[in-house]
Amino acid sequence: MVSKRRLSKSEDKETLTENASDARKQPPSKKTKKTHVYYEVEENDSAFIKLLKTSGIILKTGESQNQLAVDQIVFQRKLFQTLRKHPSYPKIIEEFVNGLESYIEDQDIFRNCLLSCERLQNEEASMGTSYSKSLIKLLLGIDILQPAIIKTLFEKLPEFLFESMNSDGINMPRLIISQLKWLDRVVDGKDLTTKIMQLISIAPVHLQHDFITSLPEILGDSQHADVGKELSDLLTENTSLTVPILDVLSSLRLDLQLLSKVRQLVMSKLSSVKLKDLPVIIKFILHSITAMDALEVISELRKRLDVQHCILPPWFLASQSKMKNKGQTRYKLIDYYHPFSHISKESFLTFILKPGQ
Repeated sequence: MVSKRRLSKSEDKETLTENASDARKQPPSKKTKKTHVYYEVEENDSAFIKLLKTSGIILKTGESQNQLAVDQIVFQRKLFQTLRKHPSYPKIIEEFVNGLESYIEDQDIFRNCLLSCERLQNEEASMGTSYSKSLIKLLLGIDILQPAIIKTLFEKLPEFLFESMNSDGINMPRLIISQLKWLDRVVDGKDLTTKIMQLISIAPVHLQHDFITSLPEILGDSQHADVGKELSDLLTENTSLTVPILDVLSSLRLDLQLLSKVRQLVMSKLSSVKLKDLPVIIKFILHSITAMDALEVISELRKRLDVQHCILPPWFLASQSKMKNKGQTRYKLIDYYHPFSHISKESFLTFILKPGQ
């Protein structure tokens, strides 16, 4: 088998961009007629197919699920041991991954590898359920394979960035990214952070939002600082992503200096944000303050939060003796918080800022 040339890290972003550009230009491929007869993939000289079968995975064609004949942990342990003890290790890793890349060139087969495997019902390992993780997810759980599998996924992703949702309702980019969520261990978190941030930079807006909000479920605590800095830079470049970025930053463990920098940036743009985005923005600001700077931040917030034409609840309007127009008034939001101090500021502002129907 002729091995494929592996790209260096310096080529990753350029390749990702070129692949996305090619995918945008190419017309949608014609779907082949799907068969309803399912066959087991024939064993050949591919190390990929052979090793999967001996470890407990039976690959299927058509729309049939791949089958898992053993428990998931047993499969991963057996495949790991087989690879490590192979006479040509570590070269067998490259051969195995090349076999995977060849196998998933067909989009239907690739999708099948991203969907749950079927556990054979007569196996004690089924543990009461007939479904398990996808083949790709199982392979990502094997440390010696994970970096190469992740590289393969990010090389495949641009093919689907500008395609519409499949007829079966599956969004391929989201399905691919979902494979990276909640991994027990990320072998190279820094490289994964770099790859996903490069992907975000070239993805369509609706996918950018999804990819950003998926970050806390993909990256470990050790990568929070790196991704926090990347997101703060992205926030400066693209204000349309303010809400998903701040939502993610609120859930990361970041140093106070970075939080202060982002808060100052957000405060400077507060007067120009959309009303519907204010709850998330205010929540981030309130979560990022400390006892030392609380007075200063709240004072500045009082000055900047001057929202016009916001429709308030009827019971609230009744208390405004100088109301000029029914349902609309000009007010300082923070000033209305004091009588409701038994609830959190976030809850109060979320309620007040919710546009009327």
